[in-house]
Amino acid sequence: METIENNKLIAEFMNLNLYKSFWYKSNIATEKQICKENNLQFHSDWNWLMEVVEKIESLGYRIEIVKHICRIYLSNKETIIISENIPKIEAVYNACVEFIKWYNNQNKVS
Repeated sequence: METIENNKLIAEFMNLNLYKSFWYKSNIATEKQICKENNLQFHSDWNWLMEVVEKIESLGYRIEIVKHICRIYLSNKETIIISENIPKIEAVYNACVEFIKWYNNQNKVS
């Protein structure tokens, strides 16, 4: 259950939209169906997960992946997330999930 909830959290962060049991990526010109509701692959597919890493970096954060450790830094080099796991994809996935939780908490509207 936790993986499904974490994948949903990532999907929302990635601006995917859930409609009639399918996740969609949409923009003005096109709407692209990504997958069925409970078939998100952020936890198991590097292609999916690296899009998340790239979005986090586009927000001005730095991600470092070395062996089985993933660190996410603020722009001033302060570490905000450290995840260590084997296999490596789990470390990166867990770091991304924790970052999104942290990021959402930092950007709550009062």
